[in-house]
Amino acid sequence: MKEKLLHYLLSFVSENKQEIFDRLLPQRTRHLTVILEDIFQPQNASAVLRTCDGFGIQDVHIIENENEYRINPRVVHGATDWINLHRYDQQKNNTLDCLNSLKAKGYTIVATTPHTQSVSLHQLPLDKPVALLFGTEKNGISDIARQNADAQMYIPMYGFSESFNISVSAAICLHH
Repeated sequence: MKEKLLHYLLSFVSENKQEIFDRLLPQRTRHLTVILEDIFQPQNASAVLRTCDGFGIQDVHIIENENEYRINPRVVHGATDWINLHRYDQQKNNTLDCLNSLKAKGYTIVATTPHTQSVSLHQLPLDKPVALLFGTEKNGISDIARQNADAQMYIPMYGFSESFNISVSAAICLHH
């Protein structure tokens, strides 16, 4: 049934667009996914979404505990048309809901934080599905996220700043 529907819908797509789909779809991945926990600056979260699309990440998981997630259309430039957003905003603790859901699907949850030197980005094993967890711009990941992550990862830095902006962090991690 899905193949019939896909064939029908593709009949409305130009040959040029079909070639683009054929070239890009096999490069999309669910082996690596991104979690954004309680992001409050729409331009930062939107930049992460655009980066995820650029690197072929199919799924992004949005945790809304204190802050409602808002997309900035001037920043995403249509990237949300090509990725699946999974929102966690129904529970008292949406962080646990998200992490438990992804763990049940076989993901290793890796929290990004400059405060713990457990594993460097360069040493992160990718032999199993990985969900990279990024926290708020001001406070980073929550204590609940830190306690329930399978690992914590840092991006090596050589300057005096404590951390990178979240959208820069996501871009570095996904590019690596």
